[in-house]
Amino acid sequence: MQLGLSSVDYLLSGSIIYFLLPSNPHLTLLHVLVFFALAQIIGLISTVPGGLGVFETLMLFMLEPYFGTVDIIKPLLLFRTIYYFVPFLIGLLALMFYEYQERDEFLRKIEKATYSSLSELTPQVFSILVFLGGVSLLFSGALPSDPRYLHDLNYIIPLPLIEASRLFGSIMGVLLLLLANGVWKRIDGAYVLSLSVLLMGGIFALLKDLDYHEAAILFILFFFLLPCRKYFYRKSSLMHQSFSKSNVTAITLVFVSFVWLGFFSYHNVKYSNELWWQFGINSQASSFLRATVGAFILLLVLGMAKILSPFSRDIHMPGAEEMELAKKIVNQSEETSGNLVFTEDKYLFFDDEKQAFLMYGVSGKTWVAMGDIVGTSNHAKELIWDFYEMSKLHQGRAAFYEVSEKYIPVYLDLGLTLIKIGEEAKVPLEAFTLEGSASKDFRYTVRNVEKKGYWFEIISEEEVQSLMPELRNISDAWLKLKAGKEKRFSIGYFDEKYLSNFPIAIVRNESEIVAFANIWAGADNEEISVDLMRHSSDAPDRTMEYLFVKLMLWGKENGYRRFSLGMAPLSGLETRQFAPMWHKIGSLIFTHGEHFYNYKGLRDFKEKFNPVWSPKYIALPNGFKQGLALKDIAALISGGVKGIFSKENKRPASRRGKQQLSEKPSEELT
Repeated sequence: MQLGLSSVDYLLSGSIIYFLLPSNPHLTLLHVLVFFALAQIIGLISTVPGGLGVFETLMLFMLEPYFGTVDIIKPLLLFRTIYYFVPFLIGLLALMFYEYQERDEFLRKIEKATYSSLSELTPQVFSILVFLGGVSLLFSGALPSDPRYLHDLNYIIPLPLIEASRLFGSIMGVLLLLLANGVWKRIDGAYVLSLSVLLMGGIFALLKDLDYHEAAILFILFFFLLPCRKYFYRKSSLMHQSFSKSNVTAITLVFVSFVWLGFFSYHNVKYSNELWWQFGINSQASSFLRATVGAFILLLVLGMAKILSPFSRDIHMPGAEEMELAKKIVNQSEETSGNLVFTEDKYLFFDDEKQAFLMYGVSGKTWVAMGDIVGTSNHAKELIWDFYEMSKLHQGRAAFYEVSEKYIPVYLDLGLTLIKIGEEAKVPLEAFTLEGSASKDFRYTVRNVEKKGYWFEIISEEEVQSLMPELRNISDAWLKLKAGKEKRFSIGYFDEKYLSNFPIAIVRNESEIVAFANIWAGADNEEISVDLMRHSSDAPDRTMEYLFVKLMLWGKENGYRRFSLGMAPLSGLETRQFAPMWHKIGSLIFTHGEHFYNYKGLRDFKEKFNPVWSPKYIALPNGFKQGLALKDIAALISGGVKGIFSKENKRPASRRGKQQLSEKPSEELT
């Protein structure tokens, strides 16, 4: 069977060459088959792939008595194409189709990821192109027109329209330079105006000197930008956008170059006052002077309007009306972190619909947003962008502290760097129980505390005020063990007005309260958490662990779905060989930094509750400003620069031992 198939293949391939050759009565099919067989055998012996070159040389030598060289080469090339290249191409296409079918899902993911990555750069790419379009319009207005087109131009277009196009062409160029900044920042108004200016700029380029090359470029840019509306989602005022030093420098350099280029181009034209009022097809120096003044006046007017315009938002601590609005939003939020607003030590930044807000503080030149957006808004991206813009308007720099993964693409769009600072622990309450061997340590804690005559109790908001003196005594005693001030901004502190907003979980006996924590509750029974925690020196061993266990059980009984234990700083950082340097340093501090903070002990304490961990980040400016922002954030949390370097006192030696090991991690939840 194999011999038969091989013989048929040999006859077919040899016959192809015979029928491709010109007819010759002295050359028969048998001759060609013999020549073909000899050439194929010698080609195989040569070990050259496909006998390439060897086969053709031998066939030329054996067929030369019958035909000319050209008449032989053409059939041989056709033979190679038909017998080798066409089957190879068909096989390659079949293989590609098969591999695509086998890896369809994987390739779709690659395609989606690639498209998503490239689409994120769309505004930046168009911003550069719009800026270059402005440069083109300005520079073409500074250079003499091609004399070949000027003669015909006067017969086609009226002179007043030519002069107006020269003036407004340069003005359109200046507008494109300014709009490029808004396009970069995804402002919808900048997108719409850029389309209009590009279209008008192309028309003016045609009218002023029939410059179809420049017009074609502007029109092409217009048509490419037109379908990209979805990338420009920010509803923001163009007058309130900030211009960085690099933006201002680039615009200034382009304008100065435009002026220099124009004066250089017309340096042979003697200046006189009459130049300003000369109009004509060849009066291009006069047109340049008028365009320069027009562009300068436009920049001057817009610059003055920018300087004299008020800031987009009034900066002040929230009043009673704003706090009521914030309270309403927090009460509708499933996340509990928004309850930090009740400390009333942060500014509030609401969205236009008053459905969500950011809380922030200002330290030095750094505007620090605390956590994610509180509430639900259809314009969350715009809210983050507006906050960033507002910080720039006040000559500051924006940073976002302790944020989740939710808005990472927006922070990257702002040009910020994201650094992982730890992981937040959330315990699914449905699975939390005191039953089973895994919970024997919790059962021991509950028995140990309750055997000594203590119990757990929830105090409602209405009753908290009557217990405030006793709670303050506990807090003051606890603070005496510390050096420096209470931490602020990212956590609550003891304040009667603040604590009166929440129910309080306490541990007490017949005579006194020994520990307490205020309770944060999310909407729809989604989440429960604690913020401020204090205990007295008389509290029994494992008091705070007992409080957490009982509070989780209480939350489960009342239908709450999860309990937030807060963040474990520096946990979850990678230690691999190619991990970022910050991860390696942070992991080293996490493992060996007990002298500064019990990082590992805190993580281990929270791990006992079998939580689900989610990363937390800080979004910072790039370069040298990153260090300044970190310093400002530390000062904001510590209550000043001095607070950064204050150190907590150790417990007295008589109180060390088991209690210190078991309770210190829970203390550091605050």
